[in-house]
This record gives sequence, structure tokens and C-alpha cells, in this order.
Amino acid sequence: MKHQGWALGAVLFVVCASAHAQGIPELHAAKVEDAIRMTRIQHNVAADGSVAALSPDGRKAAAVLWRGDLERNVNVYTLVTLDLSPAHRGTEIERPEEVLSRDFTGDPDYLQASPFSKLVFLSDNRTIAYLGRDEQDVAQVFTVDTATKQVTQRTHHPTPVRSFSVGPDGRIRAFSAAASAGTAQMKARLQGDGVFMWDRELFPLRMALFSAQPMLWYRADRPVREYFRAGAEGPVKFFDSRRNRPAAAADLLDPRVATSGLSSSFEDDPVLESFERLSADPTGKSVLLFPYSLTDHPMHPERYAYYQGRGNDPYLLRLAAPFAVVDVASGRITRLVDAPGRSVPPVWAPDGTSVIVATLLPDAPQAPFTWVEVSLDAQKVVPLGLPAGWDPIGWTQDGHGLLLRGSDARVGVLPRDSSGRWQKLAVLGAIPDANKDWTIATDGKVAIGVEDSTLTAPELVVYAVHGKRVLAKTDLNPQLRSIRYADVEVIHWATPRTPDLSGFLVKPLGYKPGIRYPLVILQDDGTLGRSGTPYLLDASVQLSGYAIQSLAAQGIMVLYTRESPVLGAAIQTPEEGVIVREQMEAVVAMLDEQGLVDRNRIGISGWSRAGYHTNYLLIHSSIPFAAASTIDGGSTEYTDRMRAFSDEELRHIHAPLLFESHSLSDLVWSGSMADRLMSMNRPTEILFFSAAPHSTLRPQHRLRSLTTHLDWWRFWLQGYEDASPEKEEQYAHWRKYREVQGRSRGD
Repeated sequence: MKHQGWALGAVLFVVCASAHAQGIPELHAAKVEDAIRMTRIQHNVAADGSVAALSPDGRKAAAVLWRGDLERNVNVYTLVTLDLSPAHRGTEIERPEEVLSRDFTGDPDYLQASPFSKLVFLSDNRTIAYLGRDEQDVAQVFTVDTATKQVTQRTHHPTPVRSFSVGPDGRIRAFSAAASAGTAQMKARLQGDGVFMWDRELFPLRMALFSAQPMLWYRADRPVREYFRAGAEGPVKFFDSRRNRPAAAADLLDPRVATSGLSSSFEDDPVLESFERLSADPTGKSVLLFPYSLTDHPMHPERYAYYQGRGNDPYLLRLAAPFAVVDVASGRITRLVDAPGRSVPPVWAPDGTSVIVATLLPDAPQAPFTWVEVSLDAQKVVPLGLPAGWDPIGWTQDGHGLLLRGSDARVGVLPRDSSGRWQKLAVLGAIPDANKDWTIATDGKVAIGVEDSTLTAPELVVYAVHGKRVLAKTDLNPQLRSIRYADVEVIHWATPRTPDLSGFLVKPLGYKPGIRYPLVILQDDGTLGRSGTPYLLDASVQLSGYAIQSLAAQGIMVLYTRESPVLGAAIQTPEEGVIVREQMEAVVAMLDEQGLVDRNRIGISGWSRAGYHTNYLLIHSSIPFAAASTIDGGSTEYTDRMRAFSDEELRHIHAPLLFESHSLSDLVWSGSMADRLMSMNRPTEILFFSAAPHSTLRPQHRLRSLTTHLDWWRFWLQGYEDASPEKEEQYAHWRKYREVQGRSRGD
């Protein structure tokens, strides 16, 4: 047997040497740098939210790729095109053609910032309009000729442009832009002899309990949004988002209104980032605006079953707003339907006489959001009768029906007869292996989506809708095939109130049955979707702290949990934390019973609102967590007026807790909680990024975040210290915390 082992080793040596000689990279365990350097596909890059923009003739598609350059500490974004012409279809590997490339460090005040976004092809089938950055790094509208690479700047607004609509020739029809809400009067009041923190005009994020956060959040130039239409002599402002005020101020004594201050007002640019829609009809006569919510005309969402079924969440109630139609010539604004609309891209009729939107119906309050066609002249509303899960994205080329995009990466058509009546939906096909959490692009002939798996990086895939076959696929990250991945398994469990919980269990690299491993639970905050199986080198969408495969490579089991499907209705109620506690205790009990995990070496982490869930678990759960972290969220009792946790609550926390904060406002909360915990001999650490957005993007930020979390879990769950000289001070600091933790356990 010894000789056989020697022979096998010799063979492996020869194979590895041969592979090295041929330039094939040797296999290695996943590293943090792998996740930062990989090429990624930008989400929602097209104007309609798709993963790609298609040319009108269906011969080209445009997408945006990006990767981290650690050495220069920038992300490199590249606008690319795919050739979909018949001569190129059927190729096994599609190599995207680079059109433009730009280094970008991100924007801490605008999470969706990118140097290439909201792509749309013009009628010449070669020019792309997009939202980009000028030489001063201010967002503006540009067009680029994909053949000559010639770039033309279409707007020269003094403040960042947020959305736009162009005609077939690339001329601007309308756009919105961030603008300062500060006035000389407000600044004078701030610089005067004192102001009260309850002054909602100065501090719209007022919390029911005293905090310094409103002062840190407030800026004299707090951005709102202004809207402009094309005029004969230049842009003409037709709307200001300061008119988008809720009908009544929130009752700050109501615990359900805990986070309904600034973040529920359509006045503010950061909120409108997720909701705003602005589109012009093909003739250029009208612009559709969403939201359009005026104080003197409330929507009364409480009368609709849609809102009643969501626990009357005040945050959701105050987001109810309708669509409005703007006459480009006069600037006159009228409501399209006198009911709350849904923030999805509208579809204009080719002649501009009608528009298709998703809305509630004032005369049918029990109905859900419904796709309807609204004629602008007659104000006639005609429901399309679409089943749930289907959205119109454009008209068919013959103009006799609507092209539809459905859930599960499906494509369909809604025909219209000669009398103008909508007929029954016809399903054309689907991309069978597409990740359903990405929005496909389609013209009814081809569809472009994303294929990936838990161990396979995302690729763009071109699919023939009628022939039901793959035409082309990209190969964006051949270097990742050299990684030795830990196995990923989708697991399911249940609680009495939630029977369909699921998550991804990543077993340590080299896993051996019978060994109980340390476990780190990473909580999703709604980014995983419900059905997709995303690539899990690191996290899905949010890119801070979650070094999944790197953790598994170091002998730690990882559980990445999907958000509970019943959690939405419990948000901002006392049941929210209880549901999360039940979910976590059930899955830990299951893994413990299966002999997979060491119950005394379990870590828990959460980003954004899941940071609150982490702190709630540390206080209320029976799981003896050995370490924890929160990332840009948590540190207060969200369901009770954002109050600070009481001393009695904090005394239940014994796990060392790492706070990662990405803003001064979050640092106020986490710093206060950390100080109080340390006074009780509970070890805490704070990692602060002053220039990072809610999810870190800059390469060195990501390197520090992911590496620090990897070190944190290994130190507390495995007793391991990295011998790198630059980390000596870090570990000396953490070793002192072990002494603090010992005193904590004694009380």
C-alpha cells in the first residue's frame, strides 16, 4: 500500500507539473481577493430594469460588467455589446465587445451609482443613451455610437441627473436631477441661537426618543429632486419633489412608525432612488411621472385590500402615490388614475395616445395591483386581465399585441384583436436554467438572462425563444475554475408559523462526517430572492462582510439563510424579532441533531435590517452565540420607536460583537451601544467606513470588511490568529477582549 500511495503521489505531481507547464492554473482554496477581482454583471442596467438593453432590430444587446482593481483601489466598469445577428448566433462562447470603460470609486450617498446605467438603444440600432459621469464626476446623460465609440454629452446640468427619457434621435425629452433643499432661512436658523430637535422642518428624521442622529443625517443641502421637460430654449422645470409630501405627519408615539420619518417621504432624493419612474411617450407630447403625491389629495390607502393585508404598515401606507401625466408643451400635470400606482416601468402605445401601467383601481378596492391601459384623452381605464407574475415590457413588432416578461424567466404575448380587445395570454417559452432573480431582456425572439449556480459564476446567456435553445453564452471568469470550492447544499426547515424556510448550507472544505464544526449564520436582508441559486463565493448583491467560501476554506461551516416569507407582514411589530428567533433556533436545533455543528461555537451576522435581527437574537435567543457582527444596521429596538436597548436587555449579550458602520448616523447608534456594552464587560469592536455606501463597493473597503470578518470568526470560533505582521495590533486588541469576556461571563 505504501508503494501504491507513492505511485499515486508521483502521478499527481506529474499531472500538476504538466498543468502548470500548459498555463492551467493550479487549484487553490477560495480567497477574499478572488471575490473582489471577479468580473460581475451589473443588475438592472437597462432603462426597463433588464439585465441587458436590446436594439430595436434585435441584432445587438448591451450590458455592463465590472470588477475590482485592488492595486488601484477602483472598480473598472465596462459597457459591452453582444452581437446577436444571425451570422454570430450559435457560437458556443460569446465574447462581449468593449465599447467604453471607466474607473469608478462609487458614491457613498447613492447606492445605485454606476458610470453606466439606464441603457437604452436609439432607433438607429447602434447608438446607446445612458446615465454616466462627466469630468467632474457628476451624473449626466450621454450617448455613445457603438461603432465609432464617439461619446456625446446630452445634459450639462449643474447637479446630478437621476433619470431621463430620450426620443428616438437621442434628444432629451425629460429628466430629473438632485437638487439642494437648503435655503438661506434654514441655514440662518441652524446658525442662530438654538433650535429644537423636534423641529420637523429642520430634522425630518426625528425619532421619538432623543438621539444625535438627526443632526448627523441632516445637511443644509439635503437633496431633493427636480423635474425638467424639454423647452425651446433649454430645460424647463415642471415639478419639484418637495411637493411630494405625505398627507399627515407621522405619530411618533406609535411604535409602528419607528422608521417612517424621512425614509417614507417622496420628497428626498435617496428615497426616490428606488421608486421614481419618468418616461416620455414616443411622440414626445407627454411625460409620465411617478410618484405624484400631494398633501391636498391623499390616496387613502387604508381603503384598499392590498394595504390591509400587510398589517397596515405605516411605512408602506405613506408610500402610496399615483402616476401623473405631464403635458410637455405647457407643463400641466394631471393624475392618470386616482389611486396608488406600482413602481414598475410603464409601456406607451406607439402613437402616444395611451399608456399601460400597474395600479390599484378606485372603484375596485378589493382588487390587487392590476395592469391597465389608460387612454390619455378619454381617461378610460381598461384592465388587461393578466395573470399574476406577468409584466408588459413593450409592443410586438407588428403592433398587434404586448410583449410580456413573466416570473421564472418566461416570455409571452398578449394579443389584441381588430376591435381593440385584449385576448388570452400566449406563453412563448422560457430560459430553462436562468437565475430567476435576474430580470431577463427579450424582444420575443431572443431572451438574455443570467445563468449561474452556487458554485458557478454568473454568465450572460442568449436564448432562442421559439427554438428553445441556447445561442450563446459568455465566459467572464475562467480564472475562477481554479478554485477548490466547498460543497453548497440547499436545506429546508420549518417552524409552526413558517413551514417553508430555506437557506444555503456551505460545508467546510474537506468536510468529514462525524465532526462537529463551528458555524457562522449569515442572515439575508431580502437580496437572495425566493427561488434562485446564486453564486456564493461571497454574498448575493450586498458585498460587505460575508466571505462565504473563504470561511468554508478555513474549516468553518456557513449557513446563509433566506429571509422568512412571513417576515414582511411583521416588520415594525413586536412579532418581527420573535419570527427570526424561532427560525434561527429551529435550524440550529436541526443541524445540532444531525451532528453537524458545535453548539458552543456559533456566530451570527446581519446586514442592514438583519443587523437589528442579530442584536435581537443576542438578547432573546437561547442559542449560546460565541461571536456576532452587524453591518451598517441594528443597534436599537426598531419596533419600539428606534429606542436604545435597555441595560437589562444588553446584559443578556455575552458574545463578542463586531459593529461595521458605513455612515456617521450608524456610528452614533453602534458607538452608543458599544460603549454601554463595554461598561458591562461585554467585548465590542467597531470597524468604520466614512466613505462607503450601504453595501461596500470600493475594492480596499471590501478587502478590509471581508478580511476583518474572516479574522473575527476564526479568532472567536477557532482560536486562530493570522501571523501577518500588519495584524499584530488587531490581535493584541482582541486578546484583551478575552479577559473582558471572562469578566462578562461571571455576572
